[in-house]
Amino acid sequence: MALSGRTRSTRGLVILLVTASLVTITVDYKEGKSGPLSKLGDAALTVIGPLQNAVTRVTRPIGSFFSGVVKVPSLQAQIHDLKSRLAQEQAKELAGISAQQQLARVQKLLQIKKTLGLNRSTGARVISSGVSNFEWSVDIDKGSNEGIKPGMAVVADGGLVGDVTDVSPFTSKVTLIVDPGMKVAARLVTSQTTGMLVGQGNHDIRMDLVDASTSVEVGEPVETAGFPGGLYPNGIPIGQVSSVSTDPVSTQKQIAVRPAVDFSSLDYVLVVLSPGSR
Repeated sequence: MALSGRTRSTRGLVILLVTASLVTITVDYKEGKSGPLSKLGDAALTVIGPLQNAVTRVTRPIGSFFSGVVKVPSLQAQIHDLKSRLAQEQAKELAGISAQQQLARVQKLLQIKKTLGLNRSTGARVISSGVSNFEWSVDIDKGSNEGIKPGMAVVADGGLVGDVTDVSPFTSKVTLIVDPGMKVAARLVTSQTTGMLVGQGNHDIRMDLVDASTSVEVGEPVETAGFPGGLYPNGIPIGQVSSVSTDPVSTQKQIAVRPAVDFSSLDYVLVVLSPGSR
């Protein structure tokens, strides 16, 4: 109600000012400066001037508001355009970063191939992941048409991934070393003591059959222990010792090994085409 009353008051004041202004203009036009109503007109202007300023202050925000409302669609279009451009630039930047990361991984694979002497190997790309509580595997885009067979070792830029367990003409399934059904003959690099790695799924790999007298430190590197006729080539990095303890009953060492490979971000791998040799 207060707002309605204020609006009516403002409207009445505007009408009064307009009427007074028209009268003043008429007087000035008909009589000129020498007319009898000239002084009255001047007096009216003296009164009207401040009132006009007051009305302007009241009505200007309203005018600005409606002017802004008219411009809102245009501003929204500009904002949408800027957001679209920003998204495009961010996509380009991310694509560039992704390409650089992929190139770095491929270069590391080539370096591992050279360092380990894996001359008979072929590169492949991971196309799907079957990692779950029941199975730990990935699929690659190379199969029997490329000479791949079950039992061949698979390596990534960080080290050992697993081995090929199923093959089709164009794709292959690779079971990861963290799978509970996987066992890998391994060696502690510092002591050169061998043992058997057993996959533990989400947990670090367990290393069994290590002599109780062996000195083992957290952080010690672990690699494959290649035996004649074995599944894996010798000396492929596997990971590092993450914890060491002794079973109070059996007095056997309990060793956990953290894999060097990040299985959640596998992209490119090498399949060793001649198992058990380098």
